[in-house]
Amino acid sequence: MTIKNSFNEYIFPDMELEFELRSMHLRSVKRSWHYPAHEHPLYEINLVTSGQQVFIVKGEEYVLSEGDMVLIRPGDLHSSSSNGKGNDGFSYFCIHFNIDDKLILPYFKDTTEVYYDANSMLTRSIRPLLDRLINFSKIPKVGFKEKMIIHSVMFELLGMLVSCLEEKDNNLENISDRTIRIAYKIAQKIDVLIRQPGNMDSSPESNIRVEDIADQLDFSVSYCNKVFKKVFNMSPRQYVTFRKLNESKSLLTEDKYSIEQIAFMMGYHDSSHFSRQFKRWTGISPGQYRQNQTNILEKNE
Repeated sequence: MTIKNSFNEYIFPDMELEFELRSMHLRSVKRSWHYPAHEHPLYEINLVTSGQQVFIVKGEEYVLSEGDMVLIRPGDLHSSSSNGKGNDGFSYFCIHFNIDDKLILPYFKDTTEVYYDANSMLTRSIRPLLDRLINFSKIPKVGFKEKMIIHSVMFELLGMLVSCLEEKDNNLENISDRTIRIAYKIAQKIDVLIRQPGNMDSSPESNIRVEDIADQLDFSVSYCNKVFKKVFNMSPRQYVTFRKLNESKSLLTEDKYSIEQIAFMMGYHDSSHFSRQFKRWTGISPGQYRQNQTNILEKNE
């Protein structure tokens, strides 16, 4: 056997990662330019490359000068415009990305910081990587090789982002690897169950029971709730809602799926049940959410 005849061996854990990069763009705009208030199920990094940009995030106003950036979380309501001063507009670089929430949530759980000036540790750390992505944005045609390089730069950027957030959050250092592994296992099981159809008379949310997951992992329900809350700063039940809502929003931004198809994909037996639940979460119907996203895109094309 290989192990028997090995002198020394280092085994790296298996990795499975969901990642998508959307709407990466470099744009120069006039002083009159305005992007209306909106939200999306993606993370967003916005860097000002020249001039000044005004960002309003969850009611707070931030004035960004050259080199400053903002970090937007999924679901954060935000708008953007020029500061209206002078004759010139501004230029900015923007990326939207989505990554397996189990991996990135622990680093965002205790920070609500949005604005990072040009001299902040985070901005200085990831600016060289953003500059590399900016250079790719200027290429007229991006082939397979360029796409792979862009992905590698993005993963390096995310690693640097997590490293900077980890330094600010000393609480993460106090969580044992075992606790993190258990919390991830619980989240993985929830993710598998999210899209499985439940009973006709119940919602998909009610079919995801922490009691069942605890039995499978051979832990008590209270222990599962405790370790999950410690790592993700939310209960397993809140995580179910978070994942369901984000994934529903993400699917609704894609025209290739009907609302009926999305309802089925999210584990609902009919679209009316899905629509009622979505409206309880957001205050608007899935159709209204899709139309709002379409209107915003059309206004800014």
